[in-house]
Amino acid sequence: MRGQVESLFKLSKNGAELPTAGALELDGAILPDPSDYFANAVPMAAVDGLMSKVGPTPKKEVSGGTATNASSLSDEQNRRLNIGAVAELRADGIKRIQQMQYSPYGTSFMLLSSEDGRAPDANTLISAGIGFCFMTQFGRFVSMLKLDLPDYRIVQDTHFSLGGASGGTGKAGAADPIETQVYLETSEGDEIAQEMLDISEKTCFLHAFCKTDLKTKLKVKRL
Repeated sequence: MRGQVESLFKLSKNGAELPTAGALELDGAILPDPSDYFANAVPMAAVDGLMSKVGPTPKKEVSGGTATNASSLSDEQNRRLNIGAVAELRADGIKRIQQMQYSPYGTSFMLLSSEDGRAPDANTLISAGIGFCFMTQFGRFVSMLKLDLPDYRIVQDTHFSLGGASGGTGKAGAADPIETQVYLETSEGDEIAQEMLDISEKTCFLHAFCKTDLKTKLKVKRL
């Protein structure tokens, strides 16, 4: 959370690489389109309960002028994000996390996490969250402007160091810029394809999180 990390992107439209416009471009050639990999993917054996919808987020008074009745799917919304989470350590050592989305108002989800492979580890959940948040913005943008985008895919690479205690370095953990390769299937022009990427990057809460210097404040309540 400390420091500012600008994300990097590559862009492909209908199989041809395009330069980015406003988004920072990743050096090197774009990776081959992964569409065949997605089409041929076979899910692993299902593990119950790794992520589940647990209903709407409970309504409550939220600070900073945010409003609980504003949906994240609204065309216009207050962009100040107000979220919450409650985590508990189960008897088997797996963490149970309930996430709440107060503003823009959204669904509450329950996640399981573990660093030993029994559930996704913390960095995996962070990476997945960034990828899905970013892709959601493409869908919102093209639906509001009624643009043609029947198919879009990303390949995202994230790189994290170990924390100071677990890594034995005594230094805070660090992250490299997120590297995202975007593949669009669209009849729109090149400039519109570039704008789709630019707007999605600018409206993604989690890419904004990465390039904003933030500080964690913890409050411990003993029971």
